Amino acid sequence: MAWYSLLPADLTYIETWVAHIFIFLGIVCIFPWTALLIFDICLYVWRMVTYEFPVVGGRARGKQRPRAPSLNERPDGQPRVSVGLGSGMDTTGGD
Repeated sequence: MAWYSLLPADLTYIETWVAHIFIFLGIVCIFPWTALLIFDICLYVWRMVTYEFPVVGGRARGKQRPRAPSLNERPDGQPRVSVGLGSGMDTTGGD
């Protein structure tokens, strides 16, 4: 029996099973997140590499380099309207 055991010596197998269950549940929770992170990194690298390929890549076909979406403008270049809690009126009191 270990010095940190909460149960009597004849019930330590319960603690062992509880520890194994929690380790399994931890793996079940972490695995999807790590799989998505690895997939995202691989997809990013794949897109960057295929852009650079001669003849078939995006650069060879005259396409723009992929870039992250902007929060300030729409894909067509128009600025986005900011959403706020106010009515949108000028309340500075200036004439």
